[in-house]
Amino acid sequence: MTAAHDYEEMHQLIDRLTPDQLGEVRAHALRLATGRQRFVPWQRASAAASTLPTVDYDRFRSDIDEIVVQDFLLGDDQ
Repeated sequence: MTAAHDYEEMHQLIDRLTPDQLGEVRAHALRLATGRQRFVPWQRASAAASTLPTVDYDRFRSDIDEIVVQDFLLGDDQ
């Protein structure tokens, strides 16, 4: 439903946005209109990722090596 207001200023502002900024504006408008969040801005995702625990890659690799047969080739019958 459109409103009777004159949104010329809004159109001018939107014309000045970059594609990434326009995507954020669209996502925010969808959240306002639907009440659901469909897009997480990069800043929020990055902030959440910074609180995750770090991975010990050497331990991860050794754990994988314990359960994966390294010398198994495709097509071999084992």
